[in-house]
Amino acid sequence: MLQVVCSLETGELELSGTRQGLMAFGQLLRGRAGKCSLSENLRPYPYEKSLSGISFREAPERAAVSIMTEAHVLKIQGRRDALDLLADNLEDFASEADVSDHCHIDSPTYDYVAPASAPLVVALME
Repeated sequence: MLQVVCSLETGELELSGTRQGLMAFGQLLRGRAGKCSLSENLRPYPYEKSLSGISFREAPERAAVSIMTEAHVLKIQGRRDALDLLADNLEDFASEADVSDHCHIDSPTYDYVAPASAPLVVALME
């Protein structure tokens, strides 16, 4: 199970999921392109909006991973090596985190994330 919620004011995104959901998404990111549906969060507090899906694609012309929203979809694009680093971070977090933990994936923290990307928080749900 995965869900993505976002702040309309700050543009911050939160990707949360079960261990299995986050691990499966990490594996999915290792493909050339793909989509997945998300569970809707009817009460996304402190965020305002729940997204309905994620789409990603390999984009060799991009130096880093771009994370953005378009309508109700989280869009991820980037070079293969950058997408693999994102997948590695998601899988490592899912395998090692406690339920109260979270991880920030943004350009100041990780150099494989494009500076114009929306800040992404990854959280584990029970």
